[in-house]
Amino acid sequence: MGYVTTGSSNSVTNREALALDIMIAQEEKKAILLMGVFTVENLDTLVAAADLKKLSCELWAKTDDGNKTTTFPVKICEFLYDNNNLGKRTYNFPRDYSDAYTYLIVKIRAVKCTVTTPSATLQLSFKDKNVATDPKPLVSLPFTVIAEEAKPEINGFESDKTVVQRNAPVTLSWNVKGSQYILREGLEELKRGTAETDYHTIANIANGDHSYTLEVQKGTVSITKTILVRALGESKLYSNANPTGAFAAYKIGNFCAAQDASYLYSVMLKTENKKTQIDHIGYTNTNEGFSENWHRIILSDEEKNKLKPFATAPLLHMKSAGELYGRLFFIGGSYIKPMESGNAVAIVNMDAETGSRVMVVENRPWASRTGHSCAIFPHGDQDKIWLMGGVDEWGAALNDIWVSGDGKVWDNIGANGNVNPDKTSTVKMPWKSRCLSGVATELDANGSKKALWMGGGFSEIGGTETPDIWKWDKNNWTLITPLTINNNSYLSSGLSFLGKDTIDSTGIFLLGGYQEQENKKKYFYRVTLNNGKYGSNQMDTAAGVDSFATTKQSKIVTGFFKGCLWYMVFTNEGDLGITYSDLFYWVPVATGQTLILT
Repeated sequence: MGYVTTGSSNSVTNREALALDIMIAQEEKKAILLMGVFTVENLDTLVAAADLKKLSCELWAKTDDGNKTTTFPVKICEFLYDNNNLGKRTYNFPRDYSDAYTYLIVKIRAVKCTVTTPSATLQLSFKDKNVATDPKPLVSLPFTVIAEEAKPEINGFESDKTVVQRNAPVTLSWNVKGSQYILREGLEELKRGTAETDYHTIANIANGDHSYTLEVQKGTVSITKTILVRALGESKLYSNANPTGAFAAYKIGNFCAAQDASYLYSVMLKTENKKTQIDHIGYTNTNEGFSENWHRIILSDEEKNKLKPFATAPLLHMKSAGELYGRLFFIGGSYIKPMESGNAVAIVNMDAETGSRVMVVENRPWASRTGHSCAIFPHGDQDKIWLMGGVDEWGAALNDIWVSGDGKVWDNIGANGNVNPDKTSTVKMPWKSRCLSGVATELDANGSKKALWMGGGFSEIGGTETPDIWKWDKNNWTLITPLTINNNSYLSSGLSFLGKDTIDSTGIFLLGGYQEQENKKKYFYRVTLNNGKYGSNQMDTAAGVDSFATTKQSKIVTGFFKGCLWYMVFTNEGDLGITYSDLFYWVPVATGQTLILT
């Protein structure tokens, strides 16, 4: 069983940024199933010792899903830095790891390349569980990197559409300098030639996610660039991601998108003998995100009991280097039950192989609360958990913000983002105290977190509306004006970001709503920006989803995943308990310019 690195970039230039994408495939195009330690060595031949710790080395892969053209490669892990060998990166795959891959991509990035020889050789090694022999041999792949002052160039490579309805045409075009180019989708070669400017049209793009790579060669040097195109069904609301078949016994009771939008995670509930309880943690990744088949992370009875008080609390995900799935954080009390306030945090370590997965950290410094909003957004130089507003255990609304990098240590911050040194005297924000507000993270064209939006909600549980929207730009809060929805009625208990799909769109969407005179009203609006003024456009709700009609006791939870808006609704029915809508997603294919994240 042999392996190849065809289609990789292998060119570096001294004193310039380092960017290598090393593509690994099995010669016979069989699936690769990783086990044990994956190692990348000799990185110190490309980057100076002082810069090695900042070097980024990640493993991406294309899942072996039986349909080789319908999913993007997704990030699997970040290799760990080795203090004893600065030029080495490793990652240890757990024994029960079972995801098979059509091909792997090792992505290596550094601010500056420092190479003193015409070429250097990296050493990549791993074990493949699919090899027939036992014990499994170590696959060792040398990869030669060429140092060139004059190298091929890709001056432009783009698609006329990035999101398109299935079976529509898509045209890829490029401008290059080199001896020849090769256009591939995954492992399949689509076109090769020598012209500096050329194009290729796919007449009927199949449903799913498509990754196109342009390789340009000049002598022994090659460089690559990849673009993503997503083909989806018609623009409407769908619910076909909910468990069916063998999984139909489970109900999604809470969910969140992964920190990098590559997974959805859920609390799966099961009802037996008229009693509903937590059963397991479910997850689906970008390769399977429109599928009703959810994978399981099993919980013990003890772990379920620990999580029970947090079942309807704000749920977030974070992942650090060396983690495969990362951690889930349940923050404080319930989204919607006023008697279930709390100031504890439940942390689920989804990578734990021994001991309990669930840790509960009690008595955090912020006031016990319910109806609060949470998001993952940068504070300082790293992503942190943001906790905003809610009502305290006496029913008084709050307008404070607390941030944490690990769910354990929390800082109160002021209106300019500075840390308040006195945690006993909480700083108030410029926006009104509120609960059940919506929060969304705006991304820039590269997928980086740009701004935090917060709006809607009530003055207390069941109180008056707070129908304004505020935007945090990493320095201060700004009131979004003028913006009216249904004549200044309550805006939404759900905000979501979907990428800038038109030049005048903010990418922010409002879902659900409440209007005192009518009790309920279905809202689905896009916030627009025209000549510096904010407005709104109502979206098509022809699918007739009644869940948009929320009440004062409802919370809409939203997520951004696979370039689509995902949402579900919790409603507090009092003595009857909490009802959960299905998990819906909306396909935004109207313009074709929606930001795609993997």
